[in-house]
Amino acid sequence: ESIYADGETNAPTQWAAHRAYQDLVQGDAEVWDYRKTSSHLDNDDIPTLFFGEMVFPWMADGDYAELSGLGLKHVADSLANKNDWPILYDTDRMSQVLEAGTSRAAAAIYYDDFYVDFDSSMKVANGPMEKMKIYVTNEYQHSGLRDDGANLFQKLYGMATGATRVPS
Repeated sequence: ESIYADGETNAPTQWAAHRAYQDLVQGDAEVWDYRKTSSHLDNDDIPTLFFGEMVFPWMADGDYAELSGLGLKHVADSLANKNDWPILYDTDRMSQVLEAGTSRAAAAIYYDDFYVDFDSSMKVANGPMEKMKIYVTNEYQHSGLRDDGANLFQKLYGMATGATRVPS
């Protein structure tokens, strides 16, 4: 969740996803409690909940138990309660650097990405990052670097340096 703690006005996150999920479960446990919905995987009328990249406090106790003895819970709680995050995304500075030509950028934007809203990505690409080359694709689903990292990196690097001509 720390990627959303962009400066002190958005910090601390204090397990924001967990708190939002708890509110949903309290409102309607039959629909939102994953322990109930996951027990009916053979019933298409009951959806399987997709949590995406959310982080929950219980993950440090159970899901990643092999790291718990190494202080994972303490680190996770410390990050969730950190209140002095610097500004992580200085869009004005990114725009200035790209405009000046001192740096180049290219990005893959996945049209049907489960994790990142396409319209939000395009808003950034056409706003502060308008000098960035973009590769819009459905060839990968948020997993390009894992599925085909060398080829995707070569394509993006080629776009950024001008060696690969791709309209964007």
